[in-house]
Amino acid sequence: MDKFFLLTYVSIGQDGFLHSRHAWFETEEELRSFARSARDMDAEMEIELAIEIYGHREIGIHL
Repeated sequence: MDKFFLLTYVSIGQDGFLHSRHAWFETEEELRSFARSARDMDAEMEIELAIEIYGHREIGIHL
């Protein structure tokens, strides 16, 4: 996967509290479809950030 899309959002969990969440998508259309589905289901979701990532590298962190 050369590029991908990241969506960060806040939604109400089963416990009734707000939770910060994220989701990864291979295409912009998948991201938009996810957001539309949430809106159509009347999910209380607030989008914080939607970005397209063109390149990445893994960072090895050993604690």
